[in-house]
Amino acid sequence: MLSLRTIFNTTRQQLLSLTGGAWGWVFFSIVLLSCSPKTDDVFDASPAQRQQKAIDDYTALLTSQEYGWAMDFYPSDMALGGIAYTTRFTPDGVVEVACEMLIDNAKGDKVKYPAAKVVKSEYRIIPSLGVMLTFDTYNPLIHYWSQPSGTQSEGLATDYEFTFVSATADEIVLRGRKYGHLLRLYPLKEEATSYLNKVIQMRAQLSEIPRKRAVVDGQSLPVTVMSSHFLYDEADGTLKDIPYTYTAAGIRFYEPVVLAGVGAPELYFNTTSHDLLSPDSRMLLPLPTPLEQFCGTVKQWHFIYGATPADYDMCDELRDIMKTFISRTQKENTENVDDIYIGMNKQSVEEDMQRMVFGWSTSTSMVGVWYELRYALDMSVVDEPNLVINIKILDGGIYTGNYPQVVPVLDFIRNNNPYQLQFDDIQNPHYVRVVSQKDSSKWFALKL
Repeated sequence: MLSLRTIFNTTRQQLLSLTGGAWGWVFFSIVLLSCSPKTDDVFDASPAQRQQKAIDDYTALLTSQEYGWAMDFYPSDMALGGIAYTTRFTPDGVVEVACEMLIDNAKGDKVKYPAAKVVKSEYRIIPSLGVMLTFDTYNPLIHYWSQPSGTQSEGLATDYEFTFVSATADEIVLRGRKYGHLLRLYPLKEEATSYLNKVIQMRAQLSEIPRKRAVVDGQSLPVTVMSSHFLYDEADGTLKDIPYTYTAAGIRFYEPVVLAGVGAPELYFNTTSHDLLSPDSRMLLPLPTPLEQFCGTVKQWHFIYGATPADYDMCDELRDIMKTFISRTQKENTENVDDIYIGMNKQSVEEDMQRMVFGWSTSTSMVGVWYELRYALDMSVVDEPNLVINIKILDGGIYTGNYPQVVPVLDFIRNNNPYQLQFDDIQNPHYVRVVSQKDSSKWFALKL
């Protein structure tokens, strides 16, 4: 067998003879050198060394911020939307955590933690499938969502271990190891308590006035922005639901909202106009008009009824339908109808994610049991100047099939759209008469 040296020398002589000089040999030498194996710098270190370097880099980044990080946290199935946390990591493995909401840890250490209270625990950055951040000693603000409770062996199905996805000085993105929700961290420019108090104020201000309309490059589009969720129809008609977290400056989305081809990762609150505006100013959510505020109410507007026909503030036809609904509920379900309303669901978002409803409350006085029933509902503006809206009844909630007697009430509302609203005071309403545009003899009144 010929040795590599023999082949090398033979080839050199052939090239010299073929080209009549040294230039052929130079060419061959360049080709040979360019094809020769070379160790890439990335492989100078072993996998373990590279992983340790990543751990060191992530640790340095996490501990680099004087005030720590704002953390957009999405627990459970995202029904609550995002919750604002702050975290401050120290080089010795301690993390300081605070939350915008009160954490009543009745199923854990039996302690109530007020909003913005800082609670310390330990963290580690460890090798895993990638590199992982783990809150590995008990922190009630973090582990509240994952600790077992009753039949919930995994609590509210929320992660406390996260794998790094990307990391810069401006944003750190992690993914929950078990449930996969993204966790994002942004550098704080002020003390955690100060930041969270601003978040609390922003939530209070914005949650009272849901938005029903977005203006994108001058084009008006229907949306629903309430209860930490941004809902809109995509081009193919699919309903898109993007949760968001309140910030000190407005709201920040779990993923960018895209309307008419324009994307927005967050919206800023204008304290003068009370509009919400995207960073590039192309997407605007204006302060809702009084009619839009009614259609997106966060309150309950109650039907007015009582023991005698004179107590029913509605047309005779609906009064008879209501009376039948109430009497049949008492006779067939052995329950009293205590309230009938349109507006925000009385049940919390943890109990029922559907927020805008036609709802009613019943009770069984003998055993002291109360029930909340609902059909999902949507109210939309038809004619702003003339205060005309449409009321759409959607799907029924759990157990509504046990109350078929409510269907005629729903049919009356469905069949007499659209409605003109007659407020007692449109700027500060407490009473409204809802009159069918098809037939003005069909109407009902609602009150706060």
